[in-house]
Amino acid sequence: MSWTLFAHTLALTAGLTLALVLALWLLSIALRDVSIIDMAFSGLIAGLLLATYWLTDSGGTIAGLIMVLVLIWAVRMSVYLVHRNWGHGEDPRYTRLRSWVKPGWPFYWLSLRQVFLLQGVVIWLLTLPQQIAMVTGAAADIGALAIVGTALWCLGFYFESVGDYQLSHFKADPSRRGQVLNTGLWRYTRHPNYFGELCQWWGLFFIALEAPWAWCGIIGPALYSWLVINVTGQATLDKKLSREKPGYAEYVRSTSGLIPRRPRSE
Repeated sequence: MSWTLFAHTLALTAGLTLALVLALWLLSIALRDVSIIDMAFSGLIAGLLLATYWLTDSGGTIAGLIMVLVLIWAVRMSVYLVHRNWGHGEDPRYTRLRSWVKPGWPFYWLSLRQVFLLQGVVIWLLTLPQQIAMVTGAAADIGALAIVGTALWCLGFYFESVGDYQLSHFKADPSRRGQVLNTGLWRYTRHPNYFGELCQWWGLFFIALEAPWAWCGIIGPALYSWLVINVTGQATLDKKLSREKPGYAEYVRSTSGLIPRRPRSE
């Protein structure tokens, strides 16, 4: 392995990530909508890894498998998020952020620091194992880790895509407004979509482990898991829904927060 190529590639992908989030930040100012970063999240990851694949001239089996799975994940996620959020205005989380400071440049600088640059760091770190695998894994082939990783990814893709479909179908029924979704996959976990998301990225990490030094990137999926569980996903959503839906506290008591299992009442 060429350590020069290794360092050069990671430096270029870091610079590319910074350029992409800065471009989105400027677009958010023009559109007055910070939440475009959420709709672009999966596309940024796919673009970053495609650039890495091209920069390293990756032709190995592991790099190809990673790219196929990431592109499938990104296309599904992008279609779902754009369909869910398009035309609904800025996400209330970011609207509340506007009340922290004065409008105009004080808020623009705040959104750059609190949203766009942080998202850029998460994106670069999350994809670090796959970036390393594309640099070092030209000779790597499908082994036990890649088989386990692909199976875990498939499990996650099923939970996330089916969970998102069931949630969209539930929300589209006006008669269920204010009720708690506790059927389908949501009977076994309060957050099948988050469980599926984390399974997919840990699966991609196991696939990357077929390449030398990819284990050094474990900080990426570990940080992402911590954020999804404790900051941006599970914990935050549970608190919000417990305030808004009368039956949600009982749902929390009876249903697993993340890893699927039978309800406690059974």
